[in-house]
Amino acid sequence: MEELRHNVLVHRVDAMGFPTASVVVVTAARALVVDTLTRPQDMEPVLEALAERAPGRRRLVVNTHHHWDHVYGNAAFATTDIVAQRACPRLLEAQLRGVSESVPAPPPDGVPLPTVTFGDRLTYVGEDETVHLIHTPGHSEDSLVAYLDEAAVLLAGDTLEWPLPNLGQRDASEIWVRTLRQLKQLPVTTILPSHGPALGKELIDANERYLTGVYEAVADLKRRGADRHELDVPAATLLPPGVELDEVYQAAHRRNLEFAWDEA
Repeated sequence: MEELRHNVLVHRVDAMGFPTASVVVVTAARALVVDTLTRPQDMEPVLEALAERAPGRRRLVVNTHHHWDHVYGNAAFATTDIVAQRACPRLLEAQLRGVSESVPAPPPDGVPLPTVTFGDRLTYVGEDETVHLIHTPGHSEDSLVAYLDEAAVLLAGDTLEWPLPNLGQRDASEIWVRTLRQLKQLPVTTILPSHGPALGKELIDANERYLTGVYEAVADLKRRGADRHELDVPAATLLPPGVELDEVYQAAHRRNLEFAWDEA
């Protein structure tokens, strides 16, 4: 596992082409696991790290939102409280009933639902670190981030993503931009999205520029009669200079354009 900061460890797997992170945060009083990835077996390095770095500490699992690649490993923590935003259990149950091409079948062990939920914010205060769980709708109704006060680290889930965000919550473009502008107020030095490398606050600016640019460009094309499958908006016009997309994110950009067309 990669050590992002002292007692902040990162484990990554591939989820349908998307590099996807689970994060362990060890404090004096507790150990938090932020997201459980795609299956319980993904959590084996995390469990080893917990045994080595956090013996005897109270464990908590945090689901940053209900999407399968963040929760399908929940069964690895069957006796541990799972914390999420209030909408997560409902959305996760609906997802489990609606398996599709983009949502694989759940693992044989099942997917335990969150046992602790909150509305806008939940804070765990410790002697050495305070962890704030903050509701950040936009990517999904139940999205949250974890802000580590002393480390000045933001674990962003899918609220932020590199090289571009994936649109997922209907009629939420303005909500998402408002969320991003609120995150800019945090005294953050390091941001780790679930998909992508650790960056600084420039990640927030890049995601906001992409989101507003996609919706503005697609709305203009639709007004001029463009069909849903005829949206010529090169990603390069919306991304920081020099960013090149692999096939996975080229496909994500095309899906984003069609998603925005449906709402324009």
